[in-house]
Amino acid sequence: MAAKKKAVAQSPGQKLIRNVKTTILGLQGKLPMPPPEEVAKWIKKGAVLIDVRSKLEVRKNPVPGAINIPLVKLDDELSTLPRKKAFVTFCLRGGRAERAKNMLEANGRKAINGGGYKSILKILDSQA
Repeated sequence: MAAKKKAVAQSPGQKLIRNVKTTILGLQGKLPMPPPEEVAKWIKKGAVLIDVRSKLEVRKNPVPGAINIPLVKLDDELSTLPRKKAFVTFCLRGGRAERAKNMLEANGRKAINGGGYKSILKILDSQA
């Protein structure tokens, strides 16, 4: 699993710029992602799947076994997540999942960006 990163303090303006850049890269499909094999290892080892899409998106295309915590609510839910578990975040294409991964890591959790929900579904199918 990934090495623990040290959190760097950022101003609200820096956070906003980073979030916008991440979202744009995700929407363009240009966000660097770990290989599916790496994500599959995390899932096989028991990482918790966190779907950060909206409730409406999840209703249309659910992922079995995933916890749905929309990105806009993740900050409020961090205290309810176990500290000893690893997490695989995912969304539509990976942009929101990257932001969620960064939030989890900044709060002392191990996390990896699993990319889009279709990638997660393929991994889960291959492990069935």
